[in-house]
Amino acid sequence: MEKQRVLWMDIAKAFGILIVLIVHGGLRLGAVTFFGGMFYMPVFFVLSGMTFTWKKEETFGTFVKKKARRLLAPYLGYNLFLYGFFFVKDHLMAGTVSAASFFPLLGILYSRNCLFKMDAPGNVYFMQILNAPTWFLTGLFVSLVVFWVLMRAAGGELRKLWVMNGGVLLLSVLLHYLCPVLLPWSLDCALYAVSFLTLGKTLVQYDLVERLYRKPWLTALLTAVFVGISLFNGSVNMSVAAYGRSMVLYLFVGGLGSLLCMEVSLFLERHARTLSRGLGWLGRHTMPVLCLHLFVYALAGILLHFLKNIL
Repeated sequence: MEKQRVLWMDIAKAFGILIVLIVHGGLRLGAVTFFGGMFYMPVFFVLSGMTFTWKKEETFGTFVKKKARRLLAPYLGYNLFLYGFFFVKDHLMAGTVSAASFFPLLGILYSRNCLFKMDAPGNVYFMQILNAPTWFLTGLFVSLVVFWVLMRAAGGELRKLWVMNGGVLLLSVLLHYLCPVLLPWSLDCALYAVSFLTLGKTLVQYDLVERLYRKPWLTALLTAVFVGISLFNGSVNMSVAAYGRSMVLYLFVGGLGSLLCMEVSLFLERHARTLSRGLGWLGRHTMPVLCLHLFVYALAGILLHFLKNIL
């Protein structure tokens, strides 16, 4: 599945990134942003679990190097570009280079938006150069490394994988409630997200997306369940460890929302060819969109302000 693209999977990624663009654009679209916010991050983890391949002959070092090239190299490249741009613009050209000019490098190294949960008194905000969304790349990297270890220990057996995943989930819950800070590289969140990777592996092993697609009545029932649990659990933000009322409930919300997103994507693939091709293209290019959209938003804002002043 890694070598051959699956269109409906790319469409599901496109839905996820579109919700990111809407939310980060400051648009409030009611149900779209609320319910979309339930799955727009989990769907990427679930899809990563679905496309994850484990080979007995592959060593840990080989796997880590492969994922580092795929995730960490782009992370470093995009972040250094943003740092260089703002260092030149805000400090070098203004002649105000100081120790504070290099603080964003610490944010790149820590790879977390802030030190404590949002709105905490005296919080430290690390990612100040429009690079906050890039936390996902390091977080996914950590999740995949942990997932590889679990797959190796389970010998690829799904039941054993779920049992060991339960231990990882417990650890993530303990870190969430006992650790006063948000850990670097989203370690606490990455451990939590391993459950979404495990769900993805389960979905693909039992072909559950296709099987559910053939039962529209069950899809409708699951949609009602998703809506109800989402409303009860409340708003979430995985990047800053905000899971609503319950971390366990959000596993159901995020997992179910991701599955329903895939069902819609599969429907579009089969019944809306032109639209599905466009969404599929977007889904194949989510990384640059994720990493640079805030920068593009800022440039667009400057351009609009300039045009407004001269017109």
